[in-house]
Amino acid sequence: MMAELLIGIVKNGAFKLLSPRSGDGRRVRLTTTSMQDSVPPENGELNLLEYEGLAIGIEGHSSGDWIYSVSVIDTGDPIVTALVENVFGR
Repeated sequence: MMAELLIGIVKNGAFKLLSPRSGDGRRVRLTTTSMQDSVPPENGELNLLEYEGLAIGIEGHSSGDWIYSVSVIDTGDPIVTALVENVFGR
C-alpha cells in the first residue's frame, strides 16, 4: 500500500486533518508504528509539541483515528499555515 500525502495543522498537541478534504477537520493521532507491527500504535506516537500552531505535511497510512508509519515531510511557516487554514479550514 502506498503512503498518502496528508496536510493538517497541529492545535493543542493534536493533528487536525485538513487535506484530503475527506478528513473533514477531524483530529487524528500520528505514529511511526506500522499497521503490521505487533505493538500498539501508542508506542510510536509522535510528540507534536514542536509543531504546535503550524501546518505540517506528512506521509502515512490512514486507518480510523490513527495515521501509521508517519514521516513528517514538511512544515509551514506562519504565513503558509494561515494560507492552509484559509483554504482547507472549516
